[in-house]
Amino acid sequence: MSTLIFIPIVLVIAGIVFMIYVNKKHKTAKGEIDLNFERTKYDQYKQELLANDFSQLKHWMKGKAIDAFTSASVPQSTTSKVQEIVTDGLKNAALSTIGVKLRRVETDCFWVLSGNDLHFFTTNTVGELDEHIVFDNFRIEDAKLEYGGVLKSQLCVYSKSSEEYLPKTHVITFYIDGSPLSLEIHDRLNYITAPEDMLNLKKQLETRAKYQVVGERFLDILQNKVPHLKVA
Repeated sequence: MSTLIFIPIVLVIAGIVFMIYVNKKHKTAKGEIDLNFERTKYDQYKQELLANDFSQLKHWMKGKAIDAFTSASVPQSTTSKVQEIVTDGLKNAALSTIGVKLRRVETDCFWVLSGNDLHFFTTNTVGELDEHIVFDNFRIEDAKLEYGGVLKSQLCVYSKSSEEYLPKTHVITFYIDGSPLSLEIHDRLNYITAPEDMLNLKKQLETRAKYQVVGERFLDILQNKVPHLKVA
């Protein structure tokens, strides 16, 4: 019998052994992270991420304070249609007549809370700034917040085992000239594994913890500033 027949069998067995090995390492590495302890390092992680992984936010804010920040997205219910909103970037002033179009894109979006203003950033496919929209105190006071569930990709393609790493969302709805505009707030920063870290499960989980610690505090800080945004 040709040895070629056994090659697929060997490959299948090797794949199963490798998966068992990876799952065991993942479980071990995960058990070494105490998320409650990691949360005590919020201030440290916030400054660390702003200085490194998300330094572009400091540049986009042009010296304005960053009280909190996290990832964002446009709800899928909004995405197939272009919605127009207007902004002039002035605090405590009505929005101007300049149209800003939000489209559903699979690129990074961010929220930054600075003083009484909410800044919403969208990026293009190479990570550069696309749109910068400012919601001032007037708009935030009129906004509503509700729980949006676990974020799923546009095609809803993901493994069940990875669901714990998907961000949970809250939907904040602003009213522009009487028309609702809904955007999503993530409970963690978007994490994409760097190629050099593909086999370093411990580093992946440590980074995910930092991204969660910093991202999940955004909503708490926002709700403390604007109590009516608390979800019952």
